[in-house]
Amino acid sequence: MFDLQMSALLSGRLLQKVLNNEPLSLVEYNILTASLIAQNIPFDVSFVSGTRKSAASIQFTIHINPSATFVFVISLEQGSNAFSPSP
Repeated sequence: MFDLQMSALLSGRLLQKVLNNEPLSLVEYNILTASLIAQNIPFDVSFVSGTRKSAASIQFTIHINPSATFVFVISLEQGSNAFSPSP
């Protein structure tokens, strides 16, 4: 069952949203987190709450091996965030 969920995650809209830095809902964030945990993939998460100056955002750092990581910044709302420069 989880293989189907992971396949849907990797080929679906959720991954496209992450790669395009589109805002995610908390439900989508939870799906992403649960998928990483279920696959036993090590990751770190940083959260910055939204302010008047920046949008709420989450930074995922996914550890592939000791020298390689993927870093994704996920906005939870429209606007610039603390992990990336303003447009």
